[in-house]
Amino acid sequence: MMTGASPVLVPREDPVGKILFAVVVMVFGLVFFVALMTFLAAVFRGQTDRCRAILKETPYRALMVGVVGYGVLGGLGYFFCQRAFIHRLLETEIVMGPLVASIVVTVIIAALTIVGAPGTFTSVGDRLEALHGKELSGLARTSLGTMIAVMSGWFPIIGWCFVIPALKLFAFGSGVLAVIGKFRR
Repeated sequence: MMTGASPVLVPREDPVGKILFAVVVMVFGLVFFVALMTFLAAVFRGQTDRCRAILKETPYRALMVGVVGYGVLGGLGYFFCQRAFIHRLLETEIVMGPLVASIVVTVIIAALTIVGAPGTFTSVGDRLEALHGKELSGLARTSLGTMIAVMSGWFPIIGWCFVIPALKLFAFGSGVLAVIGKFRR
């Protein structure tokens, strides 16, 4: 017996489409990031060379500056962000002073990391060039170093917990030392 109601069509899950989308996003993300770091290395060649020299001469100093800087500035950013949102009984009040301070600290951390990133990835490319034995141009070294560093960051535990944080700390530390050294001269 038919009730007269139309059958409900439920769409099927498409796992192949989801996987293909994830692969396309990862490939385009890798290409975009390699292009961005190569562009920054080309435009800010002096800054890139300073960061590269710092990482070649004193890599542990850059790492320690990165650890201390991220710890202090990250702690300040967290403190200001916690003070920016006051939770009352049924509402949240936003205090503008600490909110602006937390945004400023976050922008400083991001800017100094981005300043040192091309030099860090070029330094990785230098080490890969030494292993390979062939001469590469400066931008090819940056592209190769960025591609290998980002792809090594895709490995679940080692990449996520060690490679990416270490590269961020080296980039921040070399960026801070390069900016401070630029103002000392």
